Amino acid sequence: MVVEGPRVVLITDGRYRDQAAAECAGIEVVIQRDVVVALEEVLAERSLHLDDRAHLGLLAGLQAAGFTVHPMRDPVMALREIKDDGELQHLQAACSITATALAQEIAGVRVGDREVDIARSLEARFGELGAEDRAFPTIVAGGPNSAVPHHRASSRPLQPGDLLVIDCGAMVGGYHADMTRTFVVGAEPADWQREVHEIVLGAQERARNVVTPGIRAREVDLAARSFIEQRGYAANFTHGTGHGVGLQIHESPLLSASTDECLGERFVVTVEPGVYLPGRGGVRIEDTVVVADPSQVLTPMDRALTRVG
Repeated sequence: MVVEGPRVVLITDGRYRDQAAAECAGIEVVIQRDVVVALEEVLAERSLHLDDRAHLGLLAGLQAAGFTVHPMRDPVMALREIKDDGELQHLQAACSITATALAQEIAGVRVGDREVDIARSLEARFGELGAEDRAFPTIVAGGPNSAVPHHRASSRPLQPGDLLVIDCGAMVGGYHADMTRTFVVGAEPADWQREVHEIVLGAQERARNVVTPGIRAREVDLAARSFIEQRGYAANFTHGTGHGVGLQIHESPLLSASTDECLGERFVVTVEPGVYLPGRGGVRIEDTVVVADPSQVLTPMDRALTRVG
């Protein structure tokens, strides 16, 4: 997309000719697979501002063609942080479907089930409940795999006593849900599992409780991180506390120690601290939350360490 004063131009290729005509009424469309060539035709000036997430190949091509390139933050991303009523309705529907589907799925999980089969079954439930797609590839991580935050569901069968982390989301109207719960498979939780889960649950509750308009993103992260650090697991919380969510699964702002941005009314963010013990297992608890006073949790499902199977 090119914005030059009042002029807006969509550059795409022939595969999307009909789709662009149907979905982008009133916008000038240029059919050209080579973006650099298209920009040479569209722009009179050889100076432009480029979204700082653009790939290096495009940057190199523009510079080789004689363009002066100035990196900039995507201006649309900031506009998307605040959700209107329609967007919140889509997000609420996606989150409701996610929580309902996971509750249904987990009720049938048994020792010996493969991670990948649980993931595919859960995603099918999203569709049955009215979602248009999954929000992202579902994470189902059992036993030692639960200590890998972004583990890809594998053919490993669940074993008695496994911690089981399921991170999932449905998509409705183009909007993404994001929720994580942790369970124990085929046995009562061990003492160390209860301890880690209670710490993560406490951290998540503290972070959720400070999600209000005007708070800085790093303060939300600190609320969770300091609680985990005080209990001796600082080295085992290896990612930020959350992120914005909407038309993409990861949007601005990032809830991390390095993010100074203030949360605004109607931002929608995840709150997802975790503790991961390599070779043993991990716990993550995540909700999708609307920034308000008080905040509104969109993923209504029990957070307790529940035995399944």
